[in-house]
This record gives sequence, C-alpha cells and structure tokens, in this order.
Amino acid sequence: MITKFKIQSSKFKISQKGFTLVEMLAAIIVLVAVGSVIAGIITSSLRGANKTNSIENIRQNGNYILGQISKNIEYAQVFNGLSPDGKDYATSCPFSTAPTPVPEKTEYDFIKVTPPNSFPIVYNCNPSAITANGASLIDTNSIALKSCSITCTQTRATDVPIIGISFTLEPKNSNSLPENSAPILFETSVTIRNYKR
Repeated sequence: MITKFKIQSSKFKISQKGFTLVEMLAAIIVLVAVGSVIAGIITSSLRGANKTNSIENIRQNGNYILGQISKNIEYAQVFNGLSPDGKDYATSCPFSTAPTPVPEKTEYDFIKVTPPNSFPIVYNCNPSAITANGASLIDTNSIALKSCSITCTQTRATDVPIIGISFTLEPKNSNSLPENSAPILFETSVTIRNYKR
C-alpha cells in the first residue's frame, strides 16, 4: 500500500502594524506634560536652594556685624562718644529733665569706641554700608544695606547710655527673583560696661 501525502502550503500573512498619527500625538502630549512637571519641580528646587543660600549668607553677615559691633561697644575700654556727622562726639545722650524723666531715643550715624588694648574704632551707619574706620563690614558683592541706625537712650545724667544698633540687609540682586527680596532686620541694644571709669 502506497500512501500519498499532500502538503498544503498555507500563506503566512505578516501584519506590519505601526503607530497611527493619533497615537503618536497622544504619546508626545503625555511626554511633554511629564517633562513640564519635572522641569517645574527642578526649577522650584533650584530657586528654593538659591533663596536658602542667599538668606543664610545674609544671616551670617548680619550676625557677624552685630556681634562685632556690640562686643566692641559693651567691652570698650573707652567710650569716645556718638556723633551725627563724625566730627563732634558726645559721651552722653540727651535726656528729659522733667520731674519724671522720660527716656529719649536719639539717632546718630557714628559711634567711636576704644576696645581693650587696641586703637579707637569709628563705626558709621551710612546709606550704602556699615563701616569700621572706613572699611565696609558688609559683603557688598551680594548684600545691600537697606536701612541702618545707631540710637542712644539715657534717662538721667548718672545712667549708663544704652546704645541701640539696628540695620536691615537684603540680597543685592533682589530684582532677579522676587522671593529673594525680603529684607532681614538685625537689632540689639548694648550697655557700656566701662562707662566713665
């Protein structure tokens, strides 16, 4: 017995299916949306880091200046006085002579003290910087002085004057990023330990 085998060949159809234009546009829109969200997060993080660095720089500079000035005033060997113009220095502040004395705050631009074992130092609050003997105490490359005042309060002639120091610092380029423009206030009051000794 002879068996005959018949081999039928079937046609194989290879379907080459690609992406339609609608599918491509949908994928691009999703990728753009995800990219925009990621770019926003990165930009926000960088701005936050920039703001933090800027504020930290201002705080370090302000605290250093405030610490140096208040320490030199408090422990001054000689209190040379206060002056509105840097020429005539007064060693006491104006005070009320009424039956009940009321402290008066008087503003000055200059204060002169002689620290222990040192030469006299003249601190000046001018519109652009706080200076010590003419040298700026502020890093003027990145920080701007917004306001500055030196005040003196004294109730009676026998009282020790209380020196108030107040200044406000802000980033120098505060126009570039609006969130960086918040000024930071630094202030303290100091009693002179060696007053008229």
